[in-house]
Amino acid sequence: MRHPSNCLRYWDLSSQIRLDDAIALWCNVDPVELGGLGFDTHCMSAKRAALVTALREGRLEYEDLGIVGSHGQRIKDAPLDELLQRDRLLIHKDSLRRWFEQLPFEDRPAFLFDEMRQPVLPDGSEATELNSLKALAIMGHLLARSSNVYRTGDRPNAAQIGQAVAEAAQQLFGDDVRGFKSFHKKMSEALKVFDRELPKRRWEN
Repeated sequence: MRHPSNCLRYWDLSSQIRLDDAIALWCNVDPVELGGLGFDTHCMSAKRAALVTALREGRLEYEDLGIVGSHGQRIKDAPLDELLQRDRLLIHKDSLRRWFEQLPFEDRPAFLFDEMRQPVLPDGSEATELNSLKALAIMGHLLARSSNVYRTGDRPNAAQIGQAVAEAAQQLFGDDVRGFKSFHKKMSEALKVFDRELPKRRWEN
């Protein structure tokens, strides 16, 4: 059973996540189902191995959930292998998000990147979403008209526009800017909607 996308907003309230929960959500599986049924796939095993490697190499920040000692004090800082074995490890979501952004291929799981929860094509969705995509495509065409840097042939270059937006966002808001690094995907989909809605028109240079 796949998790409802509107439940992901509750995961946003936590700054940390258990390893098994992260793997389940990465695979669009409800963590409750994963734990209750002992469900696993080859893909999940591969993702687990990737995350464990990142933990061992220090590329993911984590902390010990801890155990309560005999005098009520919380004991922490156990070795990584023990934390993994006893399911006491909490991954910091900010570091997990940065890890995804640095992957050599694009993978933006919805539980970390809220912009990926939006439908890429608004079939049957709100008219406002469709109009937003149209407006975005028009802005892309305006940029392409203003400079060859943002154009490929007679069309806007979504990748170049996305890179420019990400760089500008970083300058304005700092390094931890959610959503802008995958903005080129949104622009690509907006241009597809533009072409679909206006099949017999051409954007004049």
